[in-house]
Amino acid sequence: MVEIRAKLKQVRISPKKMRLVAGAIRGLDVNVALDKLPIIFKKSSPVIEKLLRSAVANAIDRYDVSANDLKIKSIVVDKGIDLKRFRPAAFGRAHPFKKHSAHVEIVLVTKDGVKVASKEKKVADLETVDLTKTKQTDNKEAKGKVKETKVKEVKESKSKVSQK
Repeated sequence: MVEIRAKLKQVRISPKKMRLVAGAIRGLDVNVALDKLPIIFKKSSPVIEKLLRSAVANAIDRYDVSANDLKIKSIVVDKGIDLKRFRPAAFGRAHPFKKHSAHVEIVLVTKDGVKVASKEKKVADLETVDLTKTKQTDNKEAKGKVKETKVKEVKESKSKVSQK
């Protein structure tokens, strides 16, 4: 069995609210979970659906496997950093409150009996060209030509002035 992971950090939804949706799809097949997520009316549902699709895309990219062969092994929602904010109160006071965030990690595994082969990445044969040498010579030649033409123009203008 191959494990595929996808992580999402600093989601601006409280972990308590995210865990409700995570618990609803934990242990399900990927296709069943993807069918179930759009009808869960919670703010975190589209976020978790997008992360699940990302995990499936990771699996398809790295291994020769289809989405039908995957199931959710675990989905973990951890607490992220809290943003500390203040709300104005009576008599010039300020009441503090926190804006919570969460970290989510989804782990997918292949179903039993599914053979998985990892895809080999094709490495393109690239030729390296030392551009520093060619640029310097071209720039020096071009600058030299520009200077020569400017010197010629100045000399011609001086000769015209002296003739008058």
